[in-house]
Amino acid sequence: MIFLDTNFLISFFVNKEENHQRAIEIARTIENEEKIISKLVIAETITVLKKKLPIKDIIKIYEVLGDFITVEDAHLFDKTFKQFVKYDGEISFFDAVYIVIMDEFNIHEIVSFDEDFDNKDRIVRIH
Repeated sequence: MIFLDTNFLISFFVNKEENHQRAIEIARTIENEEKIISKLVIAETITVLKKKLPIKDIIKIYEVLGDFITVEDAHLFDKTFKQFVKYDGEISFFDAVYIVIMDEFNIHEIVSFDEDFDNKDRIVRIH
């Protein structure tokens, strides 16, 4: 099982993104992996895409996101805040949520272009 970060999804879906080609390559290598996202990843992705793509494209992407295993994350916010504090605000609250979800589901790999996931306990960043 592998967690997909918002910036990977943005790079994958938006041709003009700097890491688009690399995201395509990674997607091919993890094609047969079980992929997981959270409700917060969906919200963050749609919010960012609003600035980059027309709504008709965002609707299609939203449907694709529904193909991934999606976990609820609101109940994890207290644990998330502890992670946020643990890293002294070096990571965003979003990233802290993703770290907690990965811990809850015993996931050790994340596809992300965000260096904030480097050197975090038991996490390997694929980029």
